[in-house]
Amino acid sequence: MFGSASSTQVYSISAPIFSSHLLGSMLAGPSLVPAFKFQLRRDAIDWRRFSAIDVERVARELDLATLQENINSVTFCNLDAEKCPYCQQPVDPVLLKVFKMAQLTIEYLLHSQEYLSMSLALQEEQHQATLEDLKRVKEDWDKQAEELKGVKEESRRRKKMIATQQLLLQAGANNYHKCQFCDKTFMNYSFLQAHMLRRHPEVTAAGEHRGLFHYVLLHISRLIISANWFTVS
Repeated sequence: MFGSASSTQVYSISAPIFSSHLLGSMLAGPSLVPAFKFQLRRDAIDWRRFSAIDVERVARELDLATLQENINSVTFCNLDAEKCPYCQQPVDPVLLKVFKMAQLTIEYLLHSQEYLSMSLALQEEQHQATLEDLKRVKEDWDKQAEELKGVKEESRRRKKMIATQQLLLQAGANNYHKCQFCDKTFMNYSFLQAHMLRRHPEVTAAGEHRGLFHYVLLHISRLIISANWFTVS
């Protein structure tokens, strides 16, 4: 009637992890939790023990410890053969049916709570793994941002260096010394002189001869002027 199982599973009460709406959804749609079978009700009820429990006090003080101690006895006890100790009449069939429905509901909710607790633990583990992944991604992003900053600084430095070189080249282009006898140009006059001596020696020699000739003529002119001055005196 209640399914088959080799032994009674022991459940415990934990803090609520789902709302009444979720409980109703689980009861309406059992596919939300893994399939399971209801266990056999074999335990005998300990009437003396239950007669000592103050149910009103348990409800008023939220005495979860008492519920924990008796949850398996209530859920898996069998009252089919129980009789009233006073009149020896069996338990009312309708009342017994209500009690059995309550037992099935409790067992199903305990199973669902256990499943959701494991699911919550798994999700928490996945959440922590995701946080670790996000931390690594942020570290990688910070590292790449730092590298990009260095690349930008290097790019600005290179642009500045290139601009300086361009200015120097433009300034140097205006100071080039061009050879008058070929198409070569030189950065300074000493290079041009070396080129003239090496490539155009005849021009250089002729220039030197002309300079010497002019020097001799100038010297002779000075001598003639001096001689005329003495003659007049």
